[in-house]
Amino acid sequence: MEYFELEMHGDHLRVEWNGKATFNIQWPMGGQWVDFECFTCYGIDNAHDALECAVEWINQNVFEFSEA
Repeated sequence: MEYFELEMHGDHLRVEWNGKATFNIQWPMGGQWVDFECFTCYGIDNAHDALECAVEWINQNVFEFSEA
């Protein structure tokens, strides 16, 4: 597993990537990271690609409603 901690739009979150196609998006709750969403993204070759895919997915699926 690889983890990317991000601050986006004022929120702190973490992306958990299994090194293949599966991602979990996590929020900090009570001192622990808790999964709140998961998705798949195929064709990932490295951690840089994984991070780009995750940031794009988060912007389209998590924050699109809060910016309206």
